[in-house]
Amino acid sequence: MSEQLMTEAAVSLLVERGIAGTTLAGIGERSGYSRGLVTHRFGSKAGLLAHVHDSIAAEWLRRVQGVVGRATGVAALQRVTDALYKFIVDEPQGLRAMYLLRYASIDPSAEYRANVAKLNKAHVRALTRWIEEGQAHGEIAAGVAPGLAAELFASVVDGLLYRWLVNPDIPVKELHALMRAHISRALRAAQA
Repeated sequence: MSEQLMTEAAVSLLVERGIAGTTLAGIGERSGYSRGLVTHRFGSKAGLLAHVHDSIAAEWLRRVQGVVGRATGVAALQRVTDALYKFIVDEPQGLRAMYLLRYASIDPSAEYRANVAKLNKAHVRALTRWIEEGQAHGEIAAGVAPGLAAELFASVVDGLLYRWLVNPDIPVKELHALMRAHISRALRAAQA
């Protein structure tokens, strides 16, 4: 319970104050615990930031796996797109905190950058697998390079989230619908 409360406090502080303004003392105060307990639980601010990133990422992956189920190919990618839209609607603060950490991980001194890289690789592996399975079933065009298509899909998602973080008023619902349609048009095998 204390770990969940500290994670929630860290998310709210990250969204309000950013990484530099989020302190272990502030997290302890906001969660009703001491800085000492926060330090004991996570070791350092970097350990806490890695935990926050990984906790939100685990929730994202849980949602994706639940929505995708046994789907493959275009249907799987469209369901990932659906999960993304629902995550934006349901968990905007968590998503903001996770992407703040993800984008800050490009700083060479970010001690949690390996966590972000690990998640990126896992995401692209899953996307690649769904595309390959779609090709095996004849649903996705044989000429599509699965790894490249997966990287492009992940890049579009990251770009959409970046733009939403900078300008929360962008038409996310409409972009979601457009992205679903483009996935189908770009990847589907020609039907005889």
